[in-house]
Amino acid sequence: MHVVHVYATLDPRDGGPPAVIKGLAAGLLAAGHRVTLVSDDPPVAPAVDAFFGDLPGGAPPRLSVRARLPHPRDPAAAPLRALLAEADVLHVHGIWPPVGLLATRLAETRGLPWVLTLHGMLHAAALHQKRLKKLVGMYLLGYRRVITGAAAVHVLNAAEQTEALGPPLPRRVVEIPNGIFPEEFEVLPARGAFRASVPALGDAPFVLALARLHIQKGPDLLLEAFARIAARHPHVHLVFAGPEQGAGPLLRAAAERHGLSQRVHLPGPRYGRARIEALVDADVFCLPSRQEGFSMAITEALAAGTPAVVTERCHFPQVGTARCGRVTSLDPTDLARGLGEVLADPLAAREMGARGRALVYAHFTWPRICKRMEALYSEVAPCHGG
Repeated sequence: MHVVHVYATLDPRDGGPPAVIKGLAAGLLAAGHRVTLVSDDPPVAPAVDAFFGDLPGGAPPRLSVRARLPHPRDPAAAPLRALLAEADVLHVHGIWPPVGLLATRLAETRGLPWVLTLHGMLHAAALHQKRLKKLVGMYLLGYRRVITGAAAVHVLNAAEQTEALGPPLPRRVVEIPNGIFPEEFEVLPARGAFRASVPALGDAPFVLALARLHIQKGPDLLLEAFARIAARHPHVHLVFAGPEQGAGPLLRAAAERHGLSQRVHLPGPRYGRARIEALVDADVFCLPSRQEGFSMAITEALAAGTPAVVTERCHFPQVGTARCGRVTSLDPTDLARGLGEVLADPLAAREMGARGRALVYAHFTWPRICKRMEALYSEVAPCHGG
């Protein structure tokens, strides 16, 4: 089977979707299928090639489609049309990228089925951003058809389906979570590498937020929660490790206002092995998001054996049910309570971390997940069984 994955960018600095595409591509390649990647990235994109380059056999073929008018007459359409003519399934990630709309229009002309992964883009919080532009796109530019014309919609959790706004979803909606590469976490790095890269930490215990510095990720809530426990845990520090997306200045100002500038650190993003080093060194991982689909960061934190404190809007209830951390509301006081409970008992925290690692290896690895996605592809394209 030949599967074509389409998204705006495959750069890992963009967040979760490129990591999901990489995981699915790895599973498909391991099972003997063909994979081609399509994105708006330039033909020469070192970060993308490096990110996908460690897959078995190297990075899959990648087509750069700089779609400006999502119409079959767009000059960028010709190579994409030729690619889709030999594909069995199109997998579109997200709704808004012009390259995705162009791909679905070309697929529709030849009867090629597509699977749509929402990546949280129909949630109220996501639709509120650039709301007018998205309304125009949905109802005037044809993005609605990306949704309604899909052979199946892939959601990461039940809430993503029940809380979806916009046009009705197709009848076939499948819930399949994200995962990790088990071999990447099998042998964890020795403790201390991340700490050494942030000298101001010294040997202090710290709470780690490994996410984009974007208001949707709730870093402001975490800082307010940290301010509430700072006096009771005077040696604990707080680290925000992620690319700047608007929240950095707010965090620095809030840290100064609370008198915590010496204990709050923004060392920038960590990718590859460096992100696992950060997770291993952290005493607690925290993701206080206002909205998530299925967080790669939470899954990786648990795989690294780090206890997690997350908000209920992360839609990862297993953190609570499997007793590998705490699930709280968005209220900074409640978030502070969860952090305080984990920090107060290091032995119990280590046991939480061990349970989290076992949970991920039992349920959230790409080989397991890809088998379910393969089954979905076979359902939507029954005449292609290759």
